[in-house]
Amino acid sequence: MAIIYLMAAQTLYAQKGEEEKKKEEITKKQEKEEQEMMKLLEEARKTRENIVIRSDELERAVRKSRENYATVKPETKAYTFRGSDPVVFIEGGSQSSSTLQFSKRVKEASFTKDLQFEIEEDARRASISVSGMCEEGEIRISISQPNNKMYTEVLIDEYGSINWTKSFNIKEDNGNKTGEWGFRIMAKNATGNFRLSLKSY
Repeated sequence: MAIIYLMAAQTLYAQKGEEEKKKEEITKKQEKEEQEMMKLLEEARKTRENIVIRSDELERAVRKSRENYATVKPETKAYTFRGSDPVVFIEGGSQSSSTLQFSKRVKEASFTKDLQFEIEEDARRASISVSGMCEEGEIRISISQPNNKMYTEVLIDEYGSINWTKSFNIKEDNGNKTGEWGFRIMAKNATGNFRLSLKSY
């Protein structure tokens, strides 16, 4: 009888040992999986941080390149200047053909910007156009002739979009339209966009 109890006890002890061994193996496997998961999470975190850093660096580089970017083509006398968005484009393909374009998108901005554009003496015609819209505030664009006489003023405000164009024959005005034209852009708490262009040919 004692032998039977002894054999049963040995069997029970062996079973417990086997169960403990299995539990230990499962625990070690879980710990290993947790370590691998933590490692993957850490790698993902570092990758995300690197992406954010590189994205910031790329954004700064693009912003800097836009602010400093200028191209000059001697054969066409073309100049391009860029800021936070395309701002000014001036082109002179020949002595009698020139183009000025100024465009900008603004948000809750107030500023004053002056531009000059020269219509040369051998130009025959010219055209001026102003377009834009404001969700808030206003943008005023004043245009003055070479004799400093006011030519016109265009107001862009929240009451609707503007698309204004004027063309004229320079020779018919006895050359009074040749010389340096002035453009003053005044934004007051403006959110919107505008585009100004003048072409002589």
